[in-house]
Amino acid sequence: MIQGSPSIGNLFPSLLEFLGPASENILVAHNANFDLGFLKAAASQHNYPWPRYKVFDTVRLARSVLSKDDVIDCKLSTLSAYFRTTTTPNHRALDDARATVEVLHGIFERYGSLDITTVEDVEAFTRRLKRPKASG
Repeated sequence: MIQGSPSIGNLFPSLLEFLGPASENILVAHNANFDLGFLKAAASQHNYPWPRYKVFDTVRLARSVLSKDDVIDCKLSTLSAYFRTTTTPNHRALDDARATVEVLHGIFERYGSLDITTVEDVEAFTRRLKRPKASG
């Protein structure tokens, strides 16, 4: 799938432009540390500074509002089924990104019922948690 594709070094300036300034944007990812590890390593390898983005990890966010009674784990496929997303994750970038957004919307609906309505509220709520409710 990547044969004949541009190298990450050639694409990195476009990626950073697409992501926009860290002061104005939040990165959303499922199991964010995994993806960010690759991106940060690529940035370092190609001498690009990695911006200090706020990150919303849907695994961590889901664990903050779902219990083991809700979901057995926090895999993207499990959360997609739980929130009845219209996109089925299949380990392809676009479908997984769409499913992640739909899962995020489901989590935000839960947050709304807890009167968590701002970025700061989400950060404060997830910081207060001592133990996650569901594993994954």
